[in-house]
Amino acid sequence: MAHGTIYQQPRVAPRAGETIVTSTCGHNCGGRCVVNAHVADGRIVKISTDPGKWNPELPPLPACARGVGQIERTYHPDRLRYPMRRTGPRGSGRFERITWDEALDAVARELLRVRAQHGNAAILDGSRSGSLSMLHGRGAAKRFLHMFGGCTDLWSNMSAEAEIFAVHMTFGAKADYKSSGREPTDYVNSRLILMWGWSPADGTFGTGTQRYLKWARQKGVRIVCVDPRRTRTSSALADEHIFIRPSTDAAALIAMAYVIVSEGLHDQAYCDRYVLGFDEEHLPEGAPAGASYRSYLLGLNDGVPKTPEWAAEITGMPAETIRRLAIEFGTTKPAALQCGYAPGRTAYGEQFHRAAYALAAITGNVGIVGGNSGVSNGATGRAGIRSLPTGSNPIKARVSSPLLADLLTRGRAGGYPADIKLVYSAGGDLFNQAPNAGKMAASLDGIEFIVAQDHFLTPTARHADIVLPATTFWERNDVHTPWAGAGHYAIFMKQAIAPMDECRNDIDIFADLARRVGITGYNDTSEIDWLRELTKDAVDDFEAFMDKGVARFPAPQDAVAFARQIRDPDNHRFSTPSGKIEIYSMAMAADPDPYGLGAMPPIPTWIAPVVPDARYPLSLCSPKSRARTHSIHGNQTDLARVDPDDVWLNPADAKARGIRDGQKVRVFSAHGATVLPARVTDRIAPGVVAIKEGAWFTPGDDGTDRQGCANAVTADRSAPCGATTYNTNQVEVAAVQ
Repeated sequence: MAHGTIYQQPRVAPRAGETIVTSTCGHNCGGRCVVNAHVADGRIVKISTDPGKWNPELPPLPACARGVGQIERTYHPDRLRYPMRRTGPRGSGRFERITWDEALDAVARELLRVRAQHGNAAILDGSRSGSLSMLHGRGAAKRFLHMFGGCTDLWSNMSAEAEIFAVHMTFGAKADYKSSGREPTDYVNSRLILMWGWSPADGTFGTGTQRYLKWARQKGVRIVCVDPRRTRTSSALADEHIFIRPSTDAAALIAMAYVIVSEGLHDQAYCDRYVLGFDEEHLPEGAPAGASYRSYLLGLNDGVPKTPEWAAEITGMPAETIRRLAIEFGTTKPAALQCGYAPGRTAYGEQFHRAAYALAAITGNVGIVGGNSGVSNGATGRAGIRSLPTGSNPIKARVSSPLLADLLTRGRAGGYPADIKLVYSAGGDLFNQAPNAGKMAASLDGIEFIVAQDHFLTPTARHADIVLPATTFWERNDVHTPWAGAGHYAIFMKQAIAPMDECRNDIDIFADLARRVGITGYNDTSEIDWLRELTKDAVDDFEAFMDKGVARFPAPQDAVAFARQIRDPDNHRFSTPSGKIEIYSMAMAADPDPYGLGAMPPIPTWIAPVVPDARYPLSLCSPKSRARTHSIHGNQTDLARVDPDDVWLNPADAKARGIRDGQKVRVFSAHGATVLPARVTDRIAPGVVAIKEGAWFTPGDDGTDRQGCANAVTADRSAPCGATTYNTNQVEVAAVQ
């Protein structure tokens, strides 16, 4: 029971004839904010947010433009309102209206047929994070498919798999990437914050994070940003911005570690007590001679000292800048390294994260007030709030998410565990969000049946055989928690309006399907009883929670992850094999290729990500859009004005190609092409271009995308750890005549 819980009603008084209902966006957004629906005559007429004033002890939870833009999304003219059956070719968007009985009978019939003819592994769970709340999230689909006998699963976290893997290898199997960083309340205790590929003003990383950074800056904390783009966070808060080429971040961090070690700025006493593998004296038994991180940094084995000059050629960062930054980080205590996911979405993304954690460890900044592990997220989890139980998947067929297009194209012939015959997508848009969208669209001939359960005819739903209209979060009750452990609260998502037309809750759709295919016990509980059960370990007054809308829980003892392990290492060991922070990973040494995707060395190592191709000389990165949550909101014209889609080019690159600001250009690679306006700006490094991810893939007759979809030009490959490689792609840009 959560003693000391505060139940808040973060809303203004309603006007006459109005009811105000508190909820939060149910999507996989980086925040978890208050959105208040003002309801009159059964319709949402306005959306407001938390009116509270800034208080670092009890911060307000204000929504961004996407939250306020939910009214446009709810009543969008393209909203799916009734079940439909495809009548034209896949991708044509031609459908006819059918009844729910017709739709569910067809889906049940195909599920049973594919299971009987091909086995459960031929069924792919294509659901994702369009709905991410505790009850009506992706778990409803997983629960159904697991009870049906299982399915092929896409196991890799498309945003953060490199960080997840690196956290487990460095800090232990029980370490959760969502709670291995530090709370924003601790930012003010740092003397230096080094933001590396991390921009809360664009990707959020917790409601209020940007405001806590501003507070820390006001208190004198120095902020330095390393990124291929001068982000909104950097422009607003950073004392210094340092440009870097995408996919080269590990080299820069390794060179910084070289400077710190070679100049004796590392914390040897800290390494002796808490770290495995920094030097030869602290390697596990059986490790080869010269296997330590220090030996690698100094080039004692390969003859290549990892100097700033070595890294400068790789990264585009001046050697003197790398050296100065390393000395500053090594001599400032406490210093915090805050790393985003983006540098890990690369061909060897695990090396970036492991190099970051190593740098934090050798300088003694892990587990201390004002320091950080190098992880981007908070230090706490969901305060005991649970999700809908899904059970285990009886089928062990698992494929790394970035390889989806190749799985659908080649199946068993390509070494995958199954030939996929049926795809069930609930709240997912993988045909748009997985890499190589053109290959994805061309890979569907062998797929016998696709079900899309969503709010719109997304690029995925346009290929479906049956489309099922689901409710939005305004049309049902649910509970949500802070994103990635950044905060100590929960929001009750109270139903504001009746379901639109024939839209139905996801869990109710699956309950009807369960009856049709012979599953018993899928759901015998009411919505409110489920939510009471899922929150009982955290919420001690459920009625107050429902009424007020927000439950604030007491802060944990430590705002920084791994504080107990550093404070009391004898009784609180890291969950690694050695019980220490493992710069030398014993698990990776024992099994360097656990997924069959490529071997990984046991220490952080620079591995060149791409073979240069003169045809495609520009490095692509794909940052977040402030007008979308991945592909959600991608069809909202009003919201799109907040952050229009374009391709950023450095002035030197634009001049060399005769491209003017605002001119329509074609961005192309070996995998496809897209067309969108150019934004010529010195806010991006030379040799780099940026396209915001999530625009809807809309190919013309020639296959060229017309809406600026970044995945029209990305390769479908996986990092050895299973991570996506969105930011390891080479393109060229040409003016459209």
